[in-house]
Amino acid sequence: MNDFGDGELDQRIRELERVLSSPPIFRSVPTGRPLVYGYIRSHQVRACGRVLERYCWRERLRLCGVFVDDGIAADVTMRPGFSGLCDVLRLPDSYGAVTVSLAHLSSDATIADLLAHRVRATGARLLVARTRPPLGHPANTASSRAHGT
Repeated sequence: MNDFGDGELDQRIRELERVLSSPPIFRSVPTGRPLVYGYIRSHQVRACGRVLERYCWRERLRLCGVFVDDGIAADVTMRPGFSGLCDVLRLPDSYGAVTVSLAHLSSDATIADLLAHRVRATGARLLVARTRPPLGHPANTASSRAHGT
């Protein structure tokens, strides 16, 4: 009936039980760093990814993956990358989501608040790498002129 002898079959079953009951490798490696997942809504995925990596390194966070919604309009609330992010944030070891700026959620404040609420509803934190636009960004230049600096 099968290719295993009685002892071999029992040994194989014990091995399978051991493998199935052990935690996934990515979670069993202790790093002491909280697990976070990135979110980007931009076509500049590589540059934004580097910002997230630097932020996580500086804040001693472990960036486990980055979810991307390239080409998704700011007013769209159902997004494949964002849905995937919320799914992994429900995992027990997840600490939070990190994004470059709130504009990666949406340029519309109401939509950004809705999406931020969805992240927090998973029990995770929402972290923002850049709370202000980078130097040389038009928003900084206009702000500097308005303040006379």
